[in-house]
Amino acid sequence: MTTSFIEALGLCQGPPKICIPLTARDIASLSTQLLRCEALPGDLYELRLDYYSGDIALALQVCRKTTKRPLLCTIRTGSQGGEAIISTDEYAGRVSELIGLYEYFQLIDIELSAGDDIVSELTEAAHNKGLAVVISQHSFTDTPPKQEMIDTLTHMHELGADLPKLAVSPGSPADLFDLMSASWEASSSIGPVITMSMGDTGRLSRIAGSLTGSCITFGAGTEPSAPGQLGAAELKNMLDILGRGLIKEITEYE
Repeated sequence: MTTSFIEALGLCQGPPKICIPLTARDIASLSTQLLRCEALPGDLYELRLDYYSGDIALALQVCRKTTKRPLLCTIRTGSQGGEAIISTDEYAGRVSELIGLYEYFQLIDIELSAGDDIVSELTEAAHNKGLAVVISQHSFTDTPPKQEMIDTLTHMHELGADLPKLAVSPGSPADLFDLMSASWEASSSIGPVITMSMGDTGRLSRIAGSLTGSCITFGAGTEPSAPGQLGAAELKNMLDILGRGLIKEITEYE
């Protein structure tokens, strides 16, 4: 496990860390995106390799030369809201190849939908290279029952996730609050998680990680990568305002 890296990044302390997705399709636009995003408030980047069609090693080298921010690498499949229309075996192969380039990044996303055996195998391979693992699951149609969400996050942890990630779609404010409650209960038991309720209704979940145990929130740089995603600068302002309120409230309580 790579808990030491998660701790070194400070993901267990303070407000949620802002992750800016990089959605460039070629090396030129990636370089431009990086230069623009370096001026934005952010703690790490997510390189969405399902958008990118060029040489992956070159893209990783450009990221490493351009920024000191940690890098999360993701190949998001079509069923999980991404642009990689590939079979499960093809997905496993591409993630395995990506792990082979471990020296250029720090975290990797592995989709739970690939199946427990593949997820366990890829997670072990990533850990052996010193990478932190985000095991993710996205639902773009609904919000599962609260206990089911807790069980999913717990199962990801049992499969080896350093950071279990769950994104759901709310049909009502009640769904939003179920996600936030599930996040708090799961994180209280297994440690930091990444959770969000997508779309306009779910935006509160993207700034409430200090309350729900969600340690990373995604803020758009040049373009959003998911429904309801706020801009990085806007997100930072909201996190700062909420953070000041929490500090005041805790001080008064003590």
